[in-house]
Amino acid sequence: MKDDKRYKILLIEPSEIVATGISTIIDKSKGFRLVSTIPNLGYYKNSKSSFDIVVINPAVIDYNERFDIRSLFSNENSRTTIVALTYTSYDEDVLRQFDDCIGIYDSAERIRQKLQNAMKHSSENSNELYELSTRERDILIAVAKGSTNKEIADEYNISIYTVISHRRNISRKLGINTISGLTVYAIMNKLIDISSIK
Repeated sequence: MKDDKRYKILLIEPSEIVATGISTIIDKSKGFRLVSTIPNLGYYKNSKSSFDIVVINPAVIDYNERFDIRSLFSNENSRTTIVALTYTSYDEDVLRQFDDCIGIYDSAERIRQKLQNAMKHSSENSNELYELSTRERDILIAVAKGSTNKEIADEYNISIYTVISHRRNISRKLGINTISGLTVYAIMNKLIDISSIK
């Protein structure tokens, strides 16, 4: 990390006590600057600011409304690093969408390391994640609709091994390994209508 570069951080945390503690740690960390602290996503939607890192308590996200966490913060011109701030355990498919995860019991030094690692991880993967090819999108839609590998292979006139390879790439790019998770992703990103599921 360059000495003159200070990454701008947005903290989304409903607990004032926790937010104050994390804010203090970030303020003492070289290379990072806490720009804003807000209690929920409603305040973020009205913000015109851009941030390098968003540290967010996953409990403030309505997973019924939107499953793709990254689409809340990144735009076509930049990829925001997103770090979860957790008190309890979460489903693996949820946490996989974050660049890193800070636990409430992590030390100040560990939090600094995780923020630095998240920035490194985010920049390394910025071109790879969430960029599905047209065929991968087709396969994702078929999987979400409940088609088997054989049915997908027959529909697209490809081998079952090619379907499996595409599915592996889709899971790696999206960080989602379950059919139910891929289905929710497809619904939330309007790739399929819920009525089209078998």
